[in-house]
Amino acid sequence: MGVVTLLMLLVAGAALADAEPKRLQVSGTAVVTGDPDIAYITVGVETQNPSAEKAAQDNASIMAQVLAALREMGLTEKEVSTSGYNIWGSTQTVNRGTDKEETVTTYWVQNRINITTKNLDSVGEIVDRAVKAGANQVQGIRFDVQDKQALQLEALKLAVQQGMGKAEAMAEAAGVTLGELVSMSESYSSYAPMVRAVAYADAAVGTSISPGEVEVSASVQMEFAF
Repeated sequence: MGVVTLLMLLVAGAALADAEPKRLQVSGTAVVTGDPDIAYITVGVETQNPSAEKAAQDNASIMAQVLAALREMGLTEKEVSTSGYNIWGSTQTVNRGTDKEETVTTYWVQNRINITTKNLDSVGEIVDRAVKAGANQVQGIRFDVQDKQALQLEALKLAVQQGMGKAEAMAEAAGVTLGELVSMSESYSSYAPMVRAVAYADAAVGTSISPGEVEVSASVQMEFAF
């Protein structure tokens, strides 16, 4: 290979290197909060008996009382729905090693219902009414925002602004000129806190439920030319 040919190859290689696009990648994130406007409550009735039939009958009777109590509060069928129904048996040996040793089977029946309400002030009363009617499980109370679109858009704008600010700061620090935005992608997530019921010693006071704020976060991935 001659000297001229070698120089030409080096020049061509340098030109190709200069022609390769240079990219600056940054991410932006933002979190906004909003007051909840809907509540989801899960309560249940759990019964047990050596007879599976009797356990199921007892459970159905108690759950009927719970549903009646909720209807008395004005909750509709759309606001109350079954979320799970399970029957299982548990077998154990008692008096092991004696002449009275025997195997005993106990059957458990668990029935859970989901309650939805937009009246957040009534959540504590709903729990109290359900428990008083026979519910022996409160498995979850969650507050949320029905329409998160406004929160998502606000978080998205803030995330983009943060990404732009980071890109400009990085370009300035590196001594380069920030070019056009080549690509951008988005993602969202939300957090609706679970809360616990606080039961006061004075039954006349009832259960106090304090909702927390709902968080919505947005993330963007941005790529700039420079």
